Amino acid sequence: MPRAPVGKCPGIGWRPGRRRGLGSSNDSDYPSGGMGRKARAKRRVTRRKIRKQALTDKERAFLRDKAAYQGHPHHKRSPGDFGLVPPSSPRPEKTLCDEAGVFRKAKASELLTVAIDGGLVSENTAADGFPKHLWAIDANGQVFEAMYGGKEKGRYHGYPIRRVDPLFDQVTKEWKKRHG
Repeated sequence: MPRAPVGKCPGIGWRPGRRRGLGSSNDSDYPSGGMGRKARAKRRVTRRKIRKQALTDKERAFLRDKAAYQGHPHHKRSPGDFGLVPPSSPRPEKTLCDEAGVFRKAKASELLTVAIDGGLVSENTAADGFPKHLWAIDANGQVFEAMYGGKEKGRYHGYPIRRVDPLFDQVTKEWKKRHG
């Protein structure tokens, strides 16, 4: 059955099993349409923009009091003491804490504290005032990102940033500028 031109499908919407119009954002599985790898990488970086000014003392105190680490099964191969339910189910495209040597929940919580104390946060905030992203660098130079969102208010899950991700270099550069 021939495809109708993009934007001219007579009265029918997308249905499972049907290819969406070329160039749609949901068409990335097809080589001829959708967003390319470079465009997706650019979009990822754009969404995660580092705020120019560090957290204020008041903001740090708020986060120390209200923010907490909550693991996410997509970033763990071995659940350890993270208490993840369902059991760990890493996705191939997700970075794993295990690969960066984070096997204990206490270590993950410590990295969140380092991120809060470091004050490197995203420009974007959630509706309730929490920064959407926080970043920290461990003693080995590994960049970690904490992302807001969980079952409870103030919860962050975290993961290492791959060195090939452009954000890795941006965070490293900004961290060194602020912390020496």
